Amino acid sequence: MEAPITRELYLSKNNITKIDSISFSHIPLLEILYLDGNNLEEITGHQFMYLENLRELYLNRSGVRAVQKDAFRHLPLLQVLHLGHNLLKALSNDLFSDLTNLQHLSLWGNCFVCDCDILWLKYWMLNTKSILSEGNVTCTHEQNQVQENVGSLSSDILHCDLANAERKSRITIGFSIVVVLLSLLILVGIVLHKRKEDLQVYLYARYGWRFKEERENTDKPYDAFLSYSQHDLDFILQHMLPGLESRDPPFRVCLHHRDFIPGVPIAENILTAVEESRRTIVVVSRNFLDSDWCQLEFQAAHAQVLRDRANRLIMILLEEISVDDAPPEIKHYIKTHTYLRWGDERFWERLVYAMPRPRQPEELVQNMEQEPSETRVALQQTTRV
Repeated sequence: MEAPITRELYLSKNNITKIDSISFSHIPLLEILYLDGNNLEEITGHQFMYLENLRELYLNRSGVRAVQKDAFRHLPLLQVLHLGHNLLKALSNDLFSDLTNLQHLSLWGNCFVCDCDILWLKYWMLNTKSILSEGNVTCTHEQNQVQENVGSLSSDILHCDLANAERKSRITIGFSIVVVLLSLLILVGIVLHKRKEDLQVYLYARYGWRFKEERENTDKPYDAFLSYSQHDLDFILQHMLPGLESRDPPFRVCLHHRDFIPGVPIAENILTAVEESRRTIVVVSRNFLDSDWCQLEFQAAHAQVLRDRANRLIMILLEEISVDDAPPEIKHYIKTHTYLRWGDERFWERLVYAMPRPRQPEELVQNMEQEPSETRVALQQTTRV
C-alpha cells in the first residue's frame, strides 16, 4: 500500500525556531503550509528548497524580523503569502519579483519604517492593488513615531534625493566592477607568472614570439654541440639528432664521432666545439656521470656560460638519477637552473625555445663560404653522414 500524499501541513503554534533545508524534502507535493505563531526570526529561503509545488504559505505572528531577498525563489507556484503581524522593519527591493503567480499577500501589522528604502514597496503596491488582502500597509516615522500609509509616502516628504541615491548606486556598482576586474587581473597575473615559461614556450611554438630576444652570434658554424656518453649513442641517433636536424629550417649540430677533427687532441676538440656552437646540449645519464670526457665537456660549456654571461647551456636529464651522485659542479647546476626531462610534456617545444632561432638556408651557405677550410671539410662530412 502506497503512503498517502501530503497536500496540507499544519505546524502553527509549535514554537519552531529553526527549519533545516531538508525538513520538507520528503513531501515535495505539499501545496499548503501553515507556520503561524512560531518563532522564526529570519526567512532565508533554504527552508523551502523542496517545496516547488507549494501554493499557500502562512507565516503570520511568527516573530519574523528579516526576509532575505531570494527567500521565495524556490516557490514558483506560490499564490498566497501571509507575513502579517511580524516584526519586519523593511523589505528587500523586489522581494516578490520571483512570485509571478502571487494572487494574495498579507503584510498588515508589521513595524515598517518610513524611509527611502520603503518607497519601492509603494510603487509595487500601486501596480498590484488586487494582491493585497488586508487593507493598507502602514509605516512609522522614526522622528515623531507618526504612522502613515505607505501608499501616501513621497520622496519629498522623506527628503529622498533619488537622483543622488541613483548616482551613489552607480558609483557603488562601478566601484564593485572595478574591484572585481582588478581582482581578476591580479589572479590572471599570478597564474601567468607561475606559468610564465609554459606561456613563452607556447607563443614561440605557435607564433614564433619571444618575450626577450638575446643577441646571437650567427658567425658560429654550429647551432648546438651535443654532449653525451658514447653508451647513449643509439638514443642520440634515433631521437635527438633527427629532432634537431630534420626541422625546417634545420639546426646544425656538432657530434663527437662525425665532426671532431681527426688528429686533434680530444680536449682541444671539445673546447673548439663548445666555442664554435651557439648552444651546448648536455644529455645527462648515469653513463654521462661516469665519463671523465663528458664532465670535461660540461665544464667547458659552463665556463662559456660564465664568460659570456648568458645561459647557453641546455641540460637534459635522460633518466631518473640521484642528484647527490653527480659531481659537485653538475649537482650545483641542476639545483640552481631549469632543465628538461626526456619524455616531459612539450619536450621538443621547450627544447626548441631554449635554442637560438634556426638560420635560413642563405645564412648557412654564407657561413660555409666564410669558414676555414678544415672546418668546412668537417661540415661537409656532417652533411654526408
